[in-house]
Amino acid sequence: MKRASVAVAVVMTAAVTLTACGGSNAYCDTVKGGEKTLNTFGQTRTDKAYQGYADLLSKIAKVAPTGVKSDWTTLSAKTDGVLKAQSAVGFKLEDMTDTKKVAATLKAADLKMLNGAYTAFNGTTKERAAVVKNVKQECKITLK
Repeated sequence: MKRASVAVAVVMTAAVTLTACGGSNAYCDTVKGGEKTLNTFGQTRTDKAYQGYADLLSKIAKVAPTGVKSDWTTLSAKTDGVLKAQSAVGFKLEDMTDTKKVAATLKAADLKMLNGAYTAFNGTTKERAAVVKNVKQECKITLK
């Protein structure tokens, strides 16, 4: 009986050590699978790209450790908020660089709504820093 307890303790210790050292776990696997997307986040400013970013952030948030779950959730929500604002005003994210189209199409209230979503998105500096640090420590993955 004593040997069985020792064997279980050794196996449990090994499992914890492997997980802590960046071994395979759902969180690190999900981050690793989305590493390219995370490292190019925001470079493609289209509704489709931002939907992909929001989906990935949500997926990571679901499996993230407790200490950074709220950070990933906030990043997902703020990214989704940009998409919802764009949809609410009926204007695609990729069209925002066309200043003539913006001026001709969007009203002051639309611009105010979009600005609120963009400001909330840009206000996630703390959360972004937290997840980058955590991914490096937990998964041994360096995000740009």
